[in-house]
Amino acid sequence: MKCWFCEKDARGMCIACGRAVCHEHGYKMDQFTHAKSDTSTGYASYFKAYNVLKCKDCKVEWENWEKGKRILK
Repeated sequence: MKCWFCEKDARGMCIACGRAVCHEHGYKMDQFTHAKSDTSTGYASYFKAYNVLKCKDCKVEWENWEKGKRILK
């Protein structure tokens, strides 16, 4: 598989978007948490991944939600 950005051999895939990345275009994140929730039941589930790769284009940020509405801070 080739890097999405430069066509070199890929070393892994971005945890956020799934693009293949080489050593130059992949960045290590200590931890990545993905959450999903069911607003009708209030049940939420999470998965955490450690020492993962992220590509240079993906922006990862937290969002806060309460009772089905996004809270702006």
